[in-house]
Amino acid sequence: MKYKHLFVKALIVGTILILVQTLFQNMNGLLSILSGLSKYLRPFIYAIFISILLNPMVEFIEKKLQFKRGMAIAISLVTLVVVITGTLIWFIPNLIDSFEDIINKYPAFQDNFNKYLEEIFTFLREKNLLFMNGEDIKQAIQNFFIKNMNNIRDILISVGLNVIDWIFEIFIILLGGFLALYFIYNREYFMQYIKNIIFIFYGEKEAEEGLDFLIECKNIFLNYMLGRIFISAIVGLIAFVVMKIAGVPYALLNAVMIGVGNMIPYFGSIIAGIIAFILVLLSNPIKCIYLLLAIIIAQNVDGYIIGPRILGKSVGISSFWIIASVIIMGNIMGTMGMFLGVPIFAIIKLIYVRVLKNKKEKLKIEEIQN
Repeated sequence: MKYKHLFVKALIVGTILILVQTLFQNMNGLLSILSGLSKYLRPFIYAIFISILLNPMVEFIEKKLQFKRGMAIAISLVTLVVVITGTLIWFIPNLIDSFEDIINKYPAFQDNFNKYLEEIFTFLREKNLLFMNGEDIKQAIQNFFIKNMNNIRDILISVGLNVIDWIFEIFIILLGGFLALYFIYNREYFMQYIKNIIFIFYGEKEAEEGLDFLIECKNIFLNYMLGRIFISAIVGLIAFVVMKIAGVPYALLNAVMIGVGNMIPYFGSIIAGIIAFILVLLSNPIKCIYLLLAIIIAQNVDGYIIGPRILGKSVGISSFWIIASVIIMGNIMGTMGMFLGVPIFAIIKLIYVRVLKNKKEKLKIEEIQN
């Protein structure tokens, strides 16, 4: 038994060292491998996420309302489909109208930007506040704006034109949803299977602890995801109501960006706010005041009222590690990594705490024996 444990630890450490060495020697190669694996494993990744998010509703209907599991899954699935379909029916036409309006008004946006920029530089020249060549600075700002506005326009156009990609992605999500239903219906079987795998390499006690650890990881992920989704929905709704009352242009589009951006701690809200500010500035500058008011109200509700009550200390990591998780996982996995970075780092911290606790307990036992 001792040699078996030693072999498993050596195998794990060796694998980690090989991955780290590969990471430093050929970053692009490793990322391409991970990207290829994620492509083929995408249905299973979707299945795991969907099953984790859908399982609480199934358990509630099954245990509280006393329905059989198959019926509980059917009710949960119908409820989810109805909610998503109703939301999309309301959202999509309004978003398409906003996209078309932005694309059509793109030349006017460029003219407005050039006009505002010229007024700013005229004011700076009159006050002798330009320390460098004003024309070079103005040209650089114009080039930067045109480049990024072209990127935004291209993204909006591609969202509407890449119908085949969207259909294929929806098919993958539906396949993941089918697998998720199978996971939920046979969850005891899969949990026992995982327990047996751990038991083969370690033992009965370790298998129990390993299963408890996986359940705890699932709870961390679930609490964070559901909490973040709910908070972001409230933030987007508050921002939409304030902007709609004030007549801010593209209220729904801006609210969606603010809500989705809120899913990514710190950085997401800043990026979404900047894009929304630019769109409103070029359309109706005076309405920027109401946009900022909507963002301030929504973020304060998140930071001081809803966020602490819903998320609380469920994640259990400091602000520094939240920022680090977004940066590191964003570089590795892109936007999805920025979104999942916090729960991933929370699970890494859980592993660290457990290993440290076990190490201290072993040292205490050795001291007592000696």
